[in-house]
Amino acid sequence: MLLEFRVANFRSFAAEKRFSMVAGTGKELLSNTATVKGFAHSPLLRSAAIYGANASGKTSLIRAFEFLRSFVLRSSESSQDDDKINILPFLLDPVLENKPSEFEISFLLNEVRHQYGVIVSRERVHEEWLTVYPKGKPQEWFRREVKPSGESVFHWNPTHLKGAKTQLGQRALENVLFLSVAAQWNHQQLKPIHRWFRNSLKVLHLGFNSLDYTRSQLLKDASFCDWMTSILKAADVGISRVRAMEVEVRKEQIRFPGNMPTEVKDYLTAMVSKNVSVEVKTSRSIPNSNRVVEWDLAWESDGTQRMVELLGPIRDVLESGAVLIIDELDKSLHAHIMHAIVQLFNQPETNPNHAQLIFTTHDTSLLDLTVFRRDQIWFTTKDDFGATDLYSLQDYSPRLGEAIQKGYLSGRYGGVPIIEQFKFSPSQSPRLISAGDSSEE
Repeated sequence: MLLEFRVANFRSFAAEKRFSMVAGTGKELLSNTATVKGFAHSPLLRSAAIYGANASGKTSLIRAFEFLRSFVLRSSESSQDDDKINILPFLLDPVLENKPSEFEISFLLNEVRHQYGVIVSRERVHEEWLTVYPKGKPQEWFRREVKPSGESVFHWNPTHLKGAKTQLGQRALENVLFLSVAAQWNHQQLKPIHRWFRNSLKVLHLGFNSLDYTRSQLLKDASFCDWMTSILKAADVGISRVRAMEVEVRKEQIRFPGNMPTEVKDYLTAMVSKNVSVEVKTSRSIPNSNRVVEWDLAWESDGTQRMVELLGPIRDVLESGAVLIIDELDKSLHAHIMHAIVQLFNQPETNPNHAQLIFTTHDTSLLDLTVFRRDQIWFTTKDDFGATDLYSLQDYSPRLGEAIQKGYLSGRYGGVPIIEQFKFSPSQSPRLISAGDSSEE
């Protein structure tokens, strides 16, 4: 389970900001929390929602998770010592623009708290560290720093970190993480940590489409088909059955430009014809009859397609107890569907393995203290310098019966845009006028 994530000098984040899944002291909605071994002194949240105006930094937080995960998994793959790291610091400050970005994540693995962090710029890894807390006591397994000469130096804990270390440190180029190298060379203690980033931290940014994964799961797992069907029936979208089928690509389905050389067409046709695609079919019962009509998922509404797409990774993390992070979960989804998805994670009966859902949204219907605890609701807002602030509703100490949605929309907690009145005439370019300005030109 995720405990905490910290980020500084990345995209719209300037100063360090902290996002936590550790529950506060409130006793409301205890079912929305889980007490687990390895972190028994405080319960952990099963879900969290992040609100904020457009361009306030919600997506920057998702991208921060995504960057750290991707960098851990891929930095050792075919990197050359002069390759640049794909990092974007806070560009609205000329000082921070030339300083490295910072990330630190705390999570539970095999009932033990792990704390891993990096400081990185486009040119190199400046610092990297791993602290493990067996029996609650910290053990720093390794720390990487940079000497004034520019050389990386590693500090090992030989008592706790076994196996080859010096040789692996020599393989860690300036732009490559030691953790990635260690996993690539099958270090027995560090490989499970690398695997946690791959299997237990799932990030779906707005442009990511998980439909291919969902299709493959439907094809190979009949129980998943049944589960998805039951969810869609409960969602009242009119679907009575979902199934997946393999379809061979036929030669007559392939289209090429008319001026393409014949030998190229023949080669590509031979290659494509070997492929098998997976189609998802949905069924609907015809009213007042025993007949059923079946058609392709592409014929369904955008909302239904979006729901089917998400149910693949949702089922996956619910079964494995992983962390699922989604940017704009509410895209194309009705508020009642959003509520149902959140409840899948908040209820111990449907989430016995302590999976966690973290998502950004503009759907204010979920700002309800019968759905979320106060520590499950987060906001982003921009300060006067264009930097993102990240904070929890809990910081405002609202009453348990408070109308959170009304308070949010009125600006009590921040995170809403301050929009001036639009003024436009066909002969002019659009412009904004301040409230109270009624002058005509």
